[in-house]
Amino acid sequence: MLGNILLGIVSICTMISYLPQTIKLIKTKKSNDLSINSWILWVASSLSYTLYAYLCSNDFMLRFETSLETFFCITIVLLAIKYKN
Repeated sequence: MLGNILLGIVSICTMISYLPQTIKLIKTKKSNDLSINSWILWVASSLSYTLYAYLCSNDFMLRFETSLETFFCITIVLLAIKYKN
């Protein structure tokens, strides 16, 4: 029970933490101040954790949270590449 609550908090914090960067990229259409290499590493890390969640756990919340994080990381990388000058 406590584990699910904590994972729910992580999910909310993850979503909130990626939103400002995503919104800024969409509004400014500039990504010169972002390190795309760093974000690619975040994608690799998030994707690995998501694969772990699907292969080694039946916990819905863990799968949801890791999928959400991977989605936002990929979105930021794609927007950063699109808006790179």
